[in-house]
Amino acid sequence: MMYPKFFVAKENTSTSDLYLNTDIVSFVDIMEIIVGLFYLAGIKTSDGKAVSLRRLTNQFEHFLNFQISDTYKKEEEVLQRLPVKRTGFLEKLKSLIHQKSNDKGYKS
Repeated sequence: MMYPKFFVAKENTSTSDLYLNTDIVSFVDIMEIIVGLFYLAGIKTSDGKAVSLRRLTNQFEHFLNFQISDTYKKEEEVLQRLPVKRTGFLEKLKSLIHQKSNDKGYKS
C-alpha cells in the first residue's frame, strides 16, 4: 500500500472546554434535562432514528466533561423523586427565564 496513513482511524481526542458546575447542577438535575429530551424524542441520530438514553447521556457527558456512572439508575432517581420535587431543576430553570424576562420589561 502506497499511502497507508490515509486508512488509519484517528482517535477522537477532542474535548470540550465546557464543564458542568456540580456545585450548582447535580447529576440528577442534569438527568432531568436529558430524560425530558429523551422522552420527548426531541433528539435524533443523523439518520433520523431515535437515540438511546445511554447515547444521549454520553453526548452530554462529553459536551460538559462529566461522567454519570449509571444512566438508568440516575433516570430512576429522577422518576422516584417526590412529585413536588420530580422536576425541581426544570422548575428552577423556568423560574429563572421568567425572572430574566420580567427584569428586561417583557410582559408576563
